[in-house]
Amino acid sequence: MTDQVLAGIRVLDFTERMQGPYGSQMLGDLGAEVIKVERVRALTPDGRPDERYGANGRYGSDPEDSTFYPAGFLSANRNKKSITVDLKHPSGKEVIRRLVAVSDVVYENFRPGVMERLGFGYADCAAITPSIVYASASGYGPDGPYAHKPGQDVLAQAVGGFGAINVSGAGRPTPVGMSITDVMGGMNGGFAVLAALYHRLNTGEGQHVHVSLLNSAIAAQSEQAVHFLNTAVGEPVRGTVMHAHPYIPPPYGFYATKDGYIALSSGRQVPQLCRILGIPDLSKDPRFDDYWKRDRNRVEFEQLIEDALSQRTTAEWLPLMEAEDLFAAPVQTFAQTFADPQVTHNRMVVTVDSPIGPLKLIAPAFTLTGTPATVRTAPPTHGQHTAEILELAGYTSDEMAALRAEGAV
Repeated sequence: MTDQVLAGIRVLDFTERMQGPYGSQMLGDLGAEVIKVERVRALTPDGRPDERYGANGRYGSDPEDSTFYPAGFLSANRNKKSITVDLKHPSGKEVIRRLVAVSDVVYENFRPGVMERLGFGYADCAAITPSIVYASASGYGPDGPYAHKPGQDVLAQAVGGFGAINVSGAGRPTPVGMSITDVMGGMNGGFAVLAALYHRLNTGEGQHVHVSLLNSAIAAQSEQAVHFLNTAVGEPVRGTVMHAHPYIPPPYGFYATKDGYIALSSGRQVPQLCRILGIPDLSKDPRFDDYWKRDRNRVEFEQLIEDALSQRTTAEWLPLMEAEDLFAAPVQTFAQTFADPQVTHNRMVVTVDSPIGPLKLIAPAFTLTGTPATVRTAPPTHGQHTAEILELAGYTSDEMAALRAEGAV
């Protein structure tokens, strides 16, 4: 599609795992040509040969092939081409130099210093293409006391405060059940590259973009952080298992009904909620008649709410709440989420052809009416586009054969 906002932009993608691939995938969704540079012998996190479609190519249909590892690759590498290159081989290095010369963006997420040691740091690439936009995604940042520590999502959650803000009702720090800082780091990285490309469009200047798991974790908690840093509120305390936010008074969380859970999120609607539940108006109870009292006495308040909710099912409560425009929603299972009519209407699940047949992927989270983001191709097989990309870099058939014979690609 030529009407995509990044059509004509080429990204040389050295990323692995999630933070980097998610960011470069966003650029691919917007039309960029993303060339994924992969190891000649690919590895999964536990060191086995790459299993992006399952070791036997039966991901989704064979239990042995359907581990979580393939999903990690498939979820962050659509709209990309794959070339295998040995970055330590002299001929492999020449392949990369040629590709840098015809690229607009280099995106990498090795530990700080690795690309420099390989000869492909920002200064090296800028010497080849002065206008290059060079994105580095790391665990903790390019320098500082933690720069060379291993960066991984749950570690960044721990250091960055997610454990504290997501503290359990019993006070135990609790990790978010997904790679949340990876995804946010990818989003921040993609956003930053777009800003750098816009700057280059106006000035012709490239620059070095930095994004990290830690900074993404901190930035995502700005609302809570501002409150903590500027008041005497102290450490986050949830108090009850159902409460969703340590600094917001109830009702704000997931509350048990007779058969499931329901989300409630507005303290301004306590009178209406109590009327629907058939209990006295708790906003007039001296224990709960203002914001801070509800906050201090949340254990008692939320127990009263759950006791009342336990009398009916979620499906019975929701129509009564929706009739009064209450801020309420069912707490859904994954199966319910992906069958939800709004999720279906938003077209958040897309199906593409892949080497194993139809593959369901998640669509971009945003829409553009004039230059849409699209899911066009499935994640590539390992080295699938090596010949095509070498031709782009100016190699002849004989030269390609020689590179393969040397083990450089």
